[in-house]
Formats: sequence, C-alpha cells, structure tokens
Amino acid sequence: MKQREVLTLLLAILAGTLLAGLFAPKALQFFGYNGMTIEDIVARPEASAGRALLLGQALYTLLMFALPGLYLMQRWREKPLVPALPKGSWSWIDSLLAWAILPMSLPFLSYCTDLWSTIAADWAFMAPHFESAQASDRAVEKMLFFPTLGDQLFSMATFVLVAALSEEILFRGAVQRLLHDRTSPLPAIFGASLAFALGHMNFVQWPFLLGAGLILGGLYWISGRLWVTMGAHVLHNGLTYYWTLQAGPNQYGNLEVDLPGWGILVSTGIAVGVGVLLFRRSLESSRARGLESSRAREL
Repeated sequence: MKQREVLTLLLAILAGTLLAGLFAPKALQFFGYNGMTIEDIVARPEASAGRALLLGQALYTLLMFALPGLYLMQRWREKPLVPALPKGSWSWIDSLLAWAILPMSLPFLSYCTDLWSTIAADWAFMAPHFESAQASDRAVEKMLFFPTLGDQLFSMATFVLVAALSEEILFRGAVQRLLHDRTSPLPAIFGASLAFALGHMNFVQWPFLLGAGLILGGLYWISGRLWVTMGAHVLHNGLTYYWTLQAGPNQYGNLEVDLPGWGILVSTGIAVGVGVLLFRRSLESSRARGLESSRAREL
C-alpha cells in the first residue's frame, strides 16, 4: 500500500507538470503573444506583456504545485493511507515565534547564497544556469511593476499568496507528509526540502531554497499544522515582494542584506534559539500526550 502511494505521488506530480506545460502557455496566446519566446515578451514595453506572463505564472503554479498536492491531501483524508503529523498543543505565541524564524534567517541564507554564487561563477558548467537565472529575474521583474492598482494587486496575490500556498500544499502537505510515514523525521525534512529546492529549477539560488525548505519543513514537523508553514511562507514572500517594490525596477535579483558579520551571527542565533525553544515545547507536549494516553489505558 505504501509503495502504491509513492507511485501515486509521482504520477500526481507528473500530471500536474503536464497540465502546467499545456495550459500555462495559453495565457500568452490569450493576450496575443502567439509564437513568441519569454525573452521577446519581456522586451515588450506594454503592460499587457506583464499581464500575460503573470497569468501564465499563476496557472503554472496552481497546476504544477497546488493541484497534485490538493488531490493527494484529499485522497489521504478520505482514506488515511498516509497518517497526518501528530498535533500537540500550539498557541498563537508559538505561531508568532515560528513565523519569525525565516525572516531572522534571511541574512545567513543570503550570505550562503552569495558565497555559492561567487564560487560557482568560475565553473563553466554553471554558466547556463546563471544565464537562466538572469533571464528569470527579468521575467519576474516584468510581473512585479505595473501602472494600475488592479494589476499590482494581481501581481501581489500571485507571488505572495498563490506561490506560497501552492508550494506548501505540495512539498509539505504531500511530499513531506508521505516521507514522514516512511522514514525518520530528519531524512523526511531533508527529502522534502531537496524536492522544494529542485522544484524551483534555480541552481544559482539553491542554498537559499534548500535552507528555507529546511526551516519550513522543521516547522511543519514541530507544529504538525500545515497552516503554520503556510503563514511563514506567505510572510517571507510578502516581505520579499515589499522590499523589491521599495528597491525599484532593475533591482530584482540584486537585493542584498546589508548587515555586518556580527549582525548575521546575532540574527542566526536568535533564529536557532527560537527553533530550539519551539522544538522543546513540542517535545514536552508530546510527552504529556503520551503520559495521558498511558493513564487512560491503565484506567
């Protein structure tokens, strides 16, 4: 039965990928950009080019990530083939602490990514990946800056809400949940985080993506609640979106965390400390539940 669920997961992701590849380009055709490459559309000056790319991005994200994840979560809810993570006690203070971890980790993750980019820039096989990342940055920027409020709200909804929620549904709600059913917590968290990083297909940013995935995966395991990781992911995307708008055009992909070394160490230490605190609280809650269950069986 478990082998069947692994196969179901892979087939669901494959189906989502095929549907995304089939329907996302329809957005470009809807706006009249038939037969044009993404680079050609990005170079167009009219706002409709950004709208076309944005609609395609939203469709791609929903079909690629949300659809297979929702199908699997519904399948496992009706038939508990893969049990959900146990839920201990969790308060709104726990949520606030959990949501602070990723922002406090940004300086360290950004430093690791910058260091990786500096080293990898000298490797010939990474040249196509850097070119692809630059082209992706230009496309994303085209989808971020619009002259009208309606377009700007659609852009914010796509990058802040649709992207964050869809990715959490698939990578935490489906992939990590299945891995927890088959292996110990650490390999499950790492496996889902690796899938999360690879799913973005950005090897220039992989240290940041892997690190963020590990944080989100740890929060899912500690809390047992998908909405906790959704909130953390939405907050991160929202902050990134706001900072990008504040930086202005032609700055996406060049945002830097301007902190001295000691500032990076302090922020990272706070993030680790909060994570340890939440882990200990979760562990104590699990022990209390186990004690209550033992007493109930004795009665």
